[in-house]
Amino acid sequence: MKVLIFTALISLSLVGCTDQKSETSDAAKEVNFTELSFTDQHALLVSNLEASKAGLAAKGEYTCCVMPTCNWCLIYDKHCGCAPHLQEGKGVCGACGQSWAMGRGILPGINAEDVKWGPGAVHEEHHEDNNKD
Repeated sequence: MKVLIFTALISLSLVGCTDQKSETSDAAKEVNFTELSFTDQHALLVSNLEASKAGLAAKGEYTCCVMPTCNWCLIYDKHCGCAPHLQEGKGVCGACGQSWAMGRGILPGINAEDVKWGPGAVHEEHHEDNNKD
């Protein structure tokens, strides 16, 4: 239920951020990233990560199981399906696994010690499919 609420909130925030996202993208095209200070590079990276996750969540393609949401799946899998995988008894990415161990899981009825994660538990079928291009 928390995942659905989170996805709905992200979707609603996306409506207000759509113009901002395109402005950020246009501004990013005009700026040489390597000439920015580290602080500005970091801010731009975080802004773009969050905008990407919001856009994917609005399309139902980013359903993370922790809060704050992970970045691993976005960067390496181009989407996040950790919440449904966890609900199906499958493994989650390492970032989500660590977050569960730290008490940041958001799915009711799931105990952190039951969360499968690590090299033998990751959702490899999605990782392989998304690295073809």
